[in-house]
Amino acid sequence: MSASNDIRSLFKQFGGQPEQYQEFTRDDSARGSNVRWPLLSGSKPAAMPPVSAFEAAPAVAAPAAEVPAPAAVPQAQSEASDWSPAGLRNLLAKLADAPVPAPVSAPVVAQELPDLGHLRIIAVVSSKGGVGKTTLAASLASALGRAGRQVVAVDLDPQNALHHHFQPADTQANVMEDAGIVQAGQPWQEMGRLSEDGVLVIAHGMLDEQRRPEFEHGLQHDPLWLARHLAEMDIAEGAIVVIDTPPGPSVYLRQALSVANLAMVVSLADPASYTSLPQVDKLIAAYTQGRDTFAGASYVINQVDHSRQLNKDITQILRGLLGKRLLGIVHRDQSISEALAYNRNVLGYDPNGRGCHDILDCAQALIGRLAVVTAVTADAQ
Repeated sequence: MSASNDIRSLFKQFGGQPEQYQEFTRDDSARGSNVRWPLLSGSKPAAMPPVSAFEAAPAVAAPAAEVPAPAAVPQAQSEASDWSPAGLRNLLAKLADAPVPAPVSAPVVAQELPDLGHLRIIAVVSSKGGVGKTTLAASLASALGRAGRQVVAVDLDPQNALHHHFQPADTQANVMEDAGIVQAGQPWQEMGRLSEDGVLVIAHGMLDEQRRPEFEHGLQHDPLWLARHLAEMDIAEGAIVVIDTPPGPSVYLRQALSVANLAMVVSLADPASYTSLPQVDKLIAAYTQGRDTFAGASYVINQVDHSRQLNKDITQILRGLLGKRLLGIVHRDQSISEALAYNRNVLGYDPNGRGCHDILDCAQALIGRLAVVTAVTADAQ
């Protein structure tokens, strides 16, 4: 019994009509494939008569004598040739010859840099964390305040730690740690808290990780954000603004260096800090390029410990390499870290300690550098 007879029996068993059964062989499948995919089979496609778009019923093939030969290349062949390399070159040539309309662009609104010539702005930066940058920024701000200068300390570090180094002037004042510069719409003058040393401290504020990308995105696309806020504050002529920044490259560092007159780099005398100093130099140069009111960078070597030979040797090397750019050194002093536990800085906690004297010396040297900044700013204006 053949396979065809078996299948016919199955048709009868399930109620089908065996007359409708058609058997396809491999040759039939090959011919069907050649018609559908001529390029894959290597054969040429069979010529298809044109079909009218208005025919509702299946077209009936007309005798060959009644079909007129086309005078031009059929549309199907023309479209196929457009997808060939030669067709692409022809289309590109036509597009190049066509008149190009003038582009219409939105008007560019130039943002004018706010006038900050009455301020002396210091950006405290570091190439890596753990060097005591925030502690030193707060201590120097307090030392400058004790020297009779009006000082504003701005925390631009998301760690929001700067305000912990200051003792509020009013012990009954409610210092809201969640409030700070991240709260949009609130004037900085109102959110500031005055310390016992006369420093107006403006905290960064707490920001959850869901909102931080949006805040940083705003800083990235608004380069004058910090400049506007400082210009809106009621700060007297000659006041000093100390800005604490996070370590390494960031939108916060870019904002701070865009307005800074001086960059104060805090570093340790260890191999990691030593090898990272060229990187922070490049960042400062990149973020202050073309600004006539920027007087350069000064360096402070922090936590110097002469009882350790490597620390002592690197300190000596940095002295030689930095030369006049070295603002000063601050020796390791346990009182500096103990003061933070009492929400104070070392100037009030241990005024007779070596660390306190080192910070006061750095503050005096910083005042001398700011005098140079004043001369540079006057020449630029």
